[in-house]
Amino acid sequence: MSDRRSSKPGSSTSNAPSPRDETRDSIPLLLARPSRVPAPASDPGAPRRPNAAAAAKAPPPLAGVDWSPPGTVTLRLGKIGLLVAALLLLLSIFADMIASDLPLACRVHGTVYVLPNVTRPPELERMDRRALASEAEWIVRPIVSRGPRLAPGEERRPLLAPGNDEGHLFGTDREGRDVFARVVHGTRSYLVFALAAVFASLALGVLFGAVAGLFGGAADALVGRIVESVSAFPPLVLVLGVQAAVPTPTLFTLFLAIALTRWPEIARLVRGEVMLAATRDYVLAARALGASPMRILRRHIMPNVRAPLVVAASVGVSAVVLTEASLDFLRVGTPAGAASWGETMSQFRDAPSAWWLLAFPGVLLVVTIVAYNLMGEALRNALDPRSR
Repeated sequence: MSDRRSSKPGSSTSNAPSPRDETRDSIPLLLARPSRVPAPASDPGAPRRPNAAAAAKAPPPLAGVDWSPPGTVTLRLGKIGLLVAALLLLLSIFADMIASDLPLACRVHGTVYVLPNVTRPPELERMDRRALASEAEWIVRPIVSRGPRLAPGEERRPLLAPGNDEGHLFGTDREGRDVFARVVHGTRSYLVFALAAVFASLALGVLFGAVAGLFGGAADALVGRIVESVSAFPPLVLVLGVQAAVPTPTLFTLFLAIALTRWPEIARLVRGEVMLAATRDYVLAARALGASPMRILRRHIMPNVRAPLVVAASVGVSAVVLTEASLDFLRVGTPAGAASWGETMSQFRDAPSAWWLLAFPGVLLVVTIVAYNLMGEALRNALDPRSR
């Protein structure tokens, strides 16, 4: 007679999987953690199995994988970019202390001049530099006694190579001006111009984007058509068109042209963030309590838009610097004679053997763009709540 065991629904020998087993099987591999298996009781009479003990102490699968956050390298590079950007800012602030044709301080004909290289007194501006050095009772010179332009009485020596006997550290350009002084003072003009243009584009973009995202309807459609019209032209072509349209192009017109090309992307960003924040419960509660649209925008929506704007501003600085350098390279940007990286590099076309005209300002331009881009990527990862 065969031995048959009947399986009851509630018996422990049932083949139906338990909910615990289903939950264990549904956990992905990369999220599962190896459970700690209890060590079996030692039996003196049982044979020893060293392989089983070694297997129990073996590391779990994927133990050698680096589980550090993916943005760690980006944050480290961002710190390097922030350090380089700070050094460039200090270089632009103290450009007159580093390279100038006038001294830091001097005493001439019984009068003491403090920082004449910044104040530019007329009585010293008109003096010959050799006469000034001979007539001064005492004088404190900057690191490099050369300015971005030829000083009165300074001899014009074009295309001197770096390391020459005349004291030009980076050589001279085709006009006989010191390349080191023009590179240092070009840092100031580029950074100040870029920061001002980014600030203006942020103001326009925040205004139009907030109006489009908060009110919607006809305002959103009108702003959208303006953004599409401006974005239809490449930024460089639009700036060239604006510079060609005005009767007398100046640095102010160049500033306005570059600011007008940067605000559409800021407006799109602000519009999307405003429309996203406007659907939150706290914004709906503020509307129900009777808060005005401007108060909702200022107190409840703009704090959420602040982080993307900081990232857009840091990346926008490098874009403005590159645009201005491209215009200066085409010789339609800053006025003639002003210190400019792009204008110095453009002289390489007329003097291909003068490699220093392209190397030194080009390296500084690349360093500036890479530093601000790295800083922008690090800020994006640091301020993004989804990466935490």
